[in-house]
Amino acid sequence: MTAIPAAAFFLFLEAAAGGTIALFWVHLRNEVGRGFTLFTGAAFLIIGALAIWLRATFPPSAALALSATGRLWFSVERWTTIAFILLLAVYLTALYVVPRRRRGRDQAKIGRNGVATRPTHTDSGPRPAELWRPLAVIGPLVPLMALCAVWSAALVDASAQLFGLGTPLAVLAGALALGSALTGLSLGHWYLVSPTLSIQPLVRVNFLCLGAIVAQLFLLPILMFGPGTAADALHSLLTDYLLFLGVRVVFGLLVPLGATVMTWRTARIRSLDSATGLLYIVAALVLAGEIAARALFFLTGVAT
Repeated sequence: MTAIPAAAFFLFLEAAAGGTIALFWVHLRNEVGRGFTLFTGAAFLIIGALAIWLRATFPPSAALALSATGRLWFSVERWTTIAFILLLAVYLTALYVVPRRRRGRDQAKIGRNGVATRPTHTDSGPRPAELWRPLAVIGPLVPLMALCAVWSAALVDASAQLFGLGTPLAVLAGALALGSALTGLSLGHWYLVSPTLSIQPLVRVNFLCLGAIVAQLFLLPILMFGPGTAADALHSLLTDYLLFLGVRVVFGLLVPLGATVMTWRTARIRSLDSATGLLYIVAALVLAGEIAARALFFLTGVAT
C-alpha cells in the first residue's frame, strides 16, 4: 500500500510537467491559439497542484530517514515543483489578462476617435513577447522548471541503475509520453473550436509522444539488464511481478507505439475525428503503462 501514494504522485507530476513541456513546445512556436494554451495549461496547473498536495500529505519518509542524498533531492524537488506551478500560474494569468486590457484600450480609443483600429490580437495570437515583454522571459522558464521538477523527484529514491541515471531517464521519458498524449488529446478536441487550425501542432505533439515511447522501449532492456540492477530485484520483477511487467510492455509501450503511428497517418489526411479517437487510446494506454511502471519501481526497486 505504501507504493500507491508515491506512484500516484509521480503520475500527477509526470502528467503536469510532461504536458506543460509539450504544450509550450507548440505554444512558444505560435502554432496554437491563446485559448487552447489557457485551457490546457489550466488543466495541467490543477494536476500539478494536486501532485504538490499529494506529496505533502504522503512524504517519502522511509527513504528520507536512510539517505542524506534523498533528503537533499526531496528539498530540491519540493522547491522546483512549487516554482514550476507558480511560474505556470503567473504565465497563464498574464496571457489571460494582458490581451483583455489591450482590447479594452483599443475599444476606448475607438470610442474617442470614432475610427476602428487594427486589432492587437486574435485567438491564434501574437507571440508572447508581443503581448508583454516579461512573458518572453517566463515562457521558456516554465517547461525548464517542469523538467527540473521531474528530474529531482526521480532522484529522491533513485536506484543504482545506469550509474544512478536510470530512474530519472525512465521518469522523464514517461512524463514526455504521458504529457504529450494528454496535450494531443486536448488539441484534437480543439479543432472543433478552431477547424482552420493547422495540423502541424498535432503532428508535432504526436511525434513527441512517439519519440518518448521509442526512448522507453530502447531504455527498457538497458535498465533491466544493464549496470546497477540488483539481481534479486530483477528476479522478483521477472517472477512475482511478471504480469505487471507484461502490462507495462505490451499495453504501455507496444500498443501505444502502433496507435501513435496510426494517429500520425490519420492527422496527415486531416481525419481529425479519427486522430482524436486514436489519441484517447494512446492516452489511456500510456497512463496504464505509467501506473504499472511506477508501481513496479516502488515494489521491486527496478525502473522500467
